[in-house]
Amino acid sequence: MSGTPHPADIEISRSLNALVTTLNDWKVTAEAPQRMQAIVTGSLGGEQRILVRAGGAVAAASSAELTDAEGKVLARIRFEGGRWLGERVGAPLSGAYIPSAG
Repeated sequence: MSGTPHPADIEISRSLNALVTTLNDWKVTAEAPQRMQAIVTGSLGGEQRILVRAGGAVAAASSAELTDAEGKVLARIRFEGGRWLGERVGAPLSGAYIPSAG
């Protein structure tokens, strides 16, 4: 893992999008957590800043969580209704820009 404990919002979005898109392209209903991790790591240029934790204890999973190094859940994916769906968990990590009134 990188020395930075928390991935940036754009990294979370990029990883989640890559994972959902790839699994839907592959038309799989379950995937091994190690392959999911490879997709996420690849989306971050080879840096393992976001970890994949399978939704179950089986070799292939139909759900998973994306976490930071400390285990905080950042996003979830699941196979439902014939396709993979992803969702962010919690508020964005960075604050929003609020212009000054003056």
